[in-house]
Formats: sequence, C-alpha cells, structure tokens
Amino acid sequence: MDASSECYLLVCAIEFGATYSGYAYSSISDYQNNPMNIIVPKWYSSLFFRRPLSNKTPSTLLLNKDKDFVAFGYEAETFYAQLADEGENEDYYYIKQFDFNFQDTLEKEVKIRDITGKKEMLAINIFKHTIKYFRKLMLNTINGQNLDVKETNIRWVLAVPAIWSDKAKQLISEAAELAGIPKIKLKMMFKSEGASLYCSRLPLPKFVDGNDFGFYQIGQKFMVLDAADRTVDITVHEVTDNKTFKVLEKARVLDCGAFCVNNRFKDILTDIVTPVVMEAFCMYHPEEYDNLFQDFESKMRTTKTTQQTWVTMRMPRSLRRMFTNLKKQLLEEEIRDSKYCKSIRCDPKHFSISPALFEHFFVSARTSISDHVYEMLENPQLNGTDTIIMIGGFSESPILQTYIKNRFPNCRIVIPNEPDLAVLKGSVLFGYNPCIISERKAKYWYGIASFTKFNPKFHNSEKKYKDLCCDIFDICVRKGSTLNVFEDQTKGPYETNREDQNEIDLDIYVSDSDTPPTYVTDEDCHYLGTLTVALPKENKTSQRNTRSVYVNFTFGGKEFFVHAKVNNNSYVTTVKFHFPGNEP
Repeated sequence: MDASSECYLLVCAIEFGATYSGYAYSSISDYQNNPMNIIVPKWYSSLFFRRPLSNKTPSTLLLNKDKDFVAFGYEAETFYAQLADEGENEDYYYIKQFDFNFQDTLEKEVKIRDITGKKEMLAINIFKHTIKYFRKLMLNTINGQNLDVKETNIRWVLAVPAIWSDKAKQLISEAAELAGIPKIKLKMMFKSEGASLYCSRLPLPKFVDGNDFGFYQIGQKFMVLDAADRTVDITVHEVTDNKTFKVLEKARVLDCGAFCVNNRFKDILTDIVTPVVMEAFCMYHPEEYDNLFQDFESKMRTTKTTQQTWVTMRMPRSLRRMFTNLKKQLLEEEIRDSKYCKSIRCDPKHFSISPALFEHFFVSARTSISDHVYEMLENPQLNGTDTIIMIGGFSESPILQTYIKNRFPNCRIVIPNEPDLAVLKGSVLFGYNPCIISERKAKYWYGIASFTKFNPKFHNSEKKYKDLCCDIFDICVRKGSTLNVFEDQTKGPYETNREDQNEIDLDIYVSDSDTPPTYVTDEDCHYLGTLTVALPKENKTSQRNTRSVYVNFTFGGKEFFVHAKVNNNSYVTTVKFHFPGNEP
C-alpha cells in the first residue's frame, strides 16, 4: 500500500488555501545532506510594483469562455484587471478566494460560482486547473535548472485540512489524476501533521521569541493551532513509543480565520461608503479592490496595537471618486460627520485607523479561537497538553499571538518565524517519510449496507422484506477507534446469493452520529461509494454453492483504501471503488 520504498528523486508539496496557494520542493540529495533545505519559490505581482516578494500567490483562477485555463495567482489578477479596464472581461470566469464546502456535500456535481455570481463551473475542474498549474511550474523548474529528475521519480504531496471528508479527499485525488499526477505518485497529508513534523525539526533561532518546540519525548502531547484564511484547525497529537505521531483529537474547524477580521473591516468601510459603492468598486476596479484588502492583510499580520500608533493605508482613488460622484460629497467630509470620526481619519491619499478600532476587528475571531482551545484543553483525555504550536498565515498576527499567550499563560506557545510555510515544508518532509504519522482516530462510523434475519423485537417493520431486514448498517470501523496507518480493518464474509454471479456490489456508508447507526437510511448516514468485486468462475466440480467476500478497510496517510478478497484469501480479486455523487 505504501510507496515509501520506491525511488523518489524529488518531493514536491502543493498547498492551496482559500486566499493564498504555493508549492515547495526538495531533491533527494538536498534532503540527505540537510532535510530542512527546502526550496519555496517567491512570487511577485507585476501589477503593483510596490508589493514585496511573497511566499505564496493568490488563489485566483482565470478561465476563458470555454473554461480553458488562462492564468493563476498574481498573473490572473493582472490579466483580469486589464480585461476589466478594456471592458472585455464579461465572458471570462474569474474565480477568486476559493470558497469550497469541504464537508460531506462536496461531490463531483458541486459547482463554484465566479466573482460575478452568474457563472459557475465544477469544483473538480477548479482543483484540476490549480494542481496542473503547480505541476507545470515544478516541471519547468526542473528543466530550467537542469535537474536530473524525471517526472516518474517525483512524489507529489497535497496538504489538506484535517476536517475534509473522504469524498473531498477522493475528489482532490481524482482532480490530481486529471491534472497529470498518477494516484500512485500522490500522497495527501493533514496540514496540522505537516506543521508538527516541520516544527520538530527546527533549531532554536527559527522560532519567534526563541521559544522552540524541542525534541519530541515519548508520550508528549501538543496542540497544533492552524489559523488560516477562512478556518482555524485545532488538532492534538501525541508522540508514540517509536517517535511517530498519533492523533488524539480530531480538528475543530471554525469560521474565524483571517477572513473574519477582513470582514469586520469591510463591514465598517461598506457602512461608510454604502453597499452600492462598495459593490461597484469591486466589480469595475478589481485591481484597486484587491490592493486595498491585501494592504489590510499585510497590516493585520504585522501591526502591534500595543505601540498605540494609528494604522495607515493608501486611499484607493477609484473608491473616493465613486463615492463623491454618487453622494455629491467628499469621503473625508462623510467620515468627519459620521460615528467613526474619532476612530478613522481620511485625506485624499490615505486613511488611518485608530489602534482601538483596529484591535476591535480581531475580537470575534480571537475570542472564538481561544474559547475552543480552552474547551479542548479541558478534555480529560487531553490532560498533559501544555504546548500550542501556532501556524498558518493568521498566526503571524502579533495581536492574535499576544492574546493566545495571555489567555493560556501555563502553556508554551511555539511559533515558527514563517508560520505560513510550516505546512508546505512539513509536507515535503512527510513526502520522504510518510510513515512518521502512525495512528489517528476514526472520524466516522464506516459500514456496509447489509441484511439480516428480521426480528420484530429489534427491527423496523418498514425494513422487512420477506423474512429479512434490509438496509442494515453493518459496522466495519467504529468511530473514535484507533487506526494504525496501512493496517487492514477486515469485515466479512458477505456471501453471494446466486451461483452464476460474476460480481458483487457492496455499498459503503459513513456516519457522524454519536451512537452506532442502525440503518444506512438513518439521518446522519451518508453514502460513500460502491465496492464492485469481480468474482472468479466457479469450479463445476466444486460443491460450493456460494462464494464469500471479505472487505479490508485501510487508512494510509490521508488516502482511504477499500479492497476485497474472495473465499477467505484463497482468491484475490480486482476491485473498483466508485465515489458517485448520488445515492445508489
């Protein structure tokens, strides 16, 4: 199942978030000399000359009217801004700040709307174009630097949120295959685990305040707080006897990332200039709109309100002009006469925000994050967790860092100097050692739709068919159970009911209910896919009238495998596992 023994000359990790995406890589020779010698390409925007180099590029995809790829990232923003200036952007698909629903509803048929809200395309195709873009960048880098690496010797790693469902992971896997990455060359890993692996390798000078993570001790428990754009993932790990990691508590995903702070700023700005002006500003001047909020994000990640200095940003000329044309009043006059007169200053070129108001933007996000951290630390099963690792772009914020340190004075707060790169670099390390993650807790109940003899004392009469009870949720994996990576969970036998059967279909379901599900039609049950098992031809001289199928569930890395064997391992059959979007 695990391909770690294969020869990989280079590992490339790809991470795409709601707002920013990027990739990192390391050759086998660099890894052997120094595992931390990981290359993260820099990005810059040709549109805004004053913008510094960055570690990631915006998660922005531009397609033409035929839904063919045009550009990604800063290039997409530049191209679309030119189209908008020339009034030629109407037929293009401009998808900015990926807003995916990564729950069980994320299926092949799910579509994502573009910035206009009028056009949409399949989510799997957005994934495909994004992965293909980074794949081509990596291959171009190999060719441009004359690296002696063939594509067949590259392992690809995709960093995914811990909360993703099996359908979401299957969707991303199929998108990667459409983008030209074979499944056998692909690994997926949870972002929190990548960050843990990265921080465990960092020397002391690579941490904020010189507070390092140190060497892992057997039995050590630590929390990873991944504060990203839209969400915050919180996961607790423990170091096992063989110095690998196991997950003690699944992630809690909260809608309180950096976007929460951005939205508070946007709400106040919209309240001042009116929703009509803000919508028109976004639609007709996307380059200045993007620049405004990227400028705010930069301030958000660097400002220390303890210094009591006003936060100053450049005034978008188009926004000021549009407001004046609509309201027949200068924007600075409107602010002076508004309820924000003591907290916002404005002139034709700049506007400034008071320290108190700027910090107020963070209140909802930081309170929600810290409350959930407190709730998890109070869990008796997590006693002894005294270290919190802060990663993700939002963790760069001094305001958030200070609040977490003050809220949890008895915990050691560990922050790498570049928390937004912890996942990417950790994913590269994972690519060379995928077995570093040894255990995790099952997030769901896994089961197969089955039947049993009907018992009126226990079974619903609506499920009765002749003398059988149908739609039974036959549990294969119990929610909360410990799963060893690449260790089979076997269930069976499931017997055929006809001698002439050439194959058997087993419908697999998952459930997030607190108690064991009874039927696959229960409210919390969701259809996951169908396992189609090819059956061997029956020997005519055999006295056997039925053939038995045993099903193996294997959780390897972030991949979920289902395999089957016939007649108790006497015959290994080929199987197909389908993840269609609708019920069988």
